[in-house]
Amino acid sequence: MPMRNAPYALLAVVLVSGVLSGPARAQGSRAPRGDLGLSYLLLVNTAIASRMDDGKLRQFDRSPYDGLAVAFLHAYDTGPVPSPEDMAGSMRAWRGSTEKHIWPWVYVNRMIGFAAAEHNEHSDAPYFRAIAGADLDGRSGARSDFLLLWRNALSAARQAGSPGVVCDLEFYNDHRLYDIASLAGSTGKKPSQAAKSLEDLGAEMARIVEETYPDAFLWFLFTGFTHPGYKTYDGTPYYPSPTYVAIGLLDEISRRRVPARVLTGGEGSLAYCHENLAALGQAIEKRRADSEPALAKYAGVLEMAGTLTLWSEQSAKRGWVSEGACGTAAAASVEELRPYLELLLRSYRYNWIYASGDGNYLAFSPESAPRFDRVIAQARSDAGRPRSRP
Repeated sequence: MPMRNAPYALLAVVLVSGVLSGPARAQGSRAPRGDLGLSYLLLVNTAIASRMDDGKLRQFDRSPYDGLAVAFLHAYDTGPVPSPEDMAGSMRAWRGSTEKHIWPWVYVNRMIGFAAAEHNEHSDAPYFRAIAGADLDGRSGARSDFLLLWRNALSAARQAGSPGVVCDLEFYNDHRLYDIASLAGSTGKKPSQAAKSLEDLGAEMARIVEETYPDAFLWFLFTGFTHPGYKTYDGTPYYPSPTYVAIGLLDEISRRRVPARVLTGGEGSLAYCHENLAALGQAIEKRRADSEPALAKYAGVLEMAGTLTLWSEQSAKRGWVSEGACGTAAAASVEELRPYLELLLRSYRYNWIYASGDGNYLAFSPESAPRFDRVIAQARSDAGRPRSRP
């Protein structure tokens, strides 16, 4: 999630997500809240629980989305972890404004230490300065805090009838740690040991899922599985570091036969922007081909989700939406992005749109949102992907 320009530029190069295509997993006897229907569209716009109000929720309720990701603690928040009862209470209270799904959003950045080289003032806090690289061994307490937030978010989702949680594996505080050797060096480990520590974290997350909300949907914004040879050390190829969290989680879910489903969002491999419609089609096909090994390994557990960002018009772009493929994209307006939305919706059963102010898309604003909502609704209709119902 490009909260700053530099992380997005790096993320687009380094993190290649996206793992499963093909038929959806059979529904079996899953509870109704665990069934997302034939098509599901999630709004992701860095919504924070403490800033939600009736006006924002009612505007969201008028949109063509099925669900909204809401962070009870944002990426740089080091405050006390809210209880599941407090989170679920807020989610239930919001039903007075919307009956749509609210997905608690959890950030692994809680475990990542401050890095002066990143020049990120948001992470310059005593909590993060106490972490050497990443708190893989729980020395600073950040690992325990993250796992408590994971547990409480899952419990709140279950209590409030949400399908599951959204998990963001981006290392906002220090993107250099995507290189497993950099992570290992900062934590006093070998690369293989750092990877194992990350897998152990993912395995613990899976056990918490089994204990707390075993049939949850776990929607990751990226996983990195399509980049198995990102770095090589001592003849061993390594994924980007966050991928090992997903590996540990998926291995443990599969071993324990937990009925949870993991969605991988494509933030890196598919990315948010494309030069033209053909480029989007090529990215979808490449992601599918690159995903085949993971499809075989985690069949029936892991599924693909698609993503895209939108902008009002070229002149309104700023920040990361004015850079790279976003800046040079042929589509001049949100209306010209409609075919891209249709292709995305035809390609994936689950999709999420990143609504960013840098693209002049203010999803909670009655002055901005209706224009985007009309285009999205038309694309869903033309793609034969009507809205699901909570």
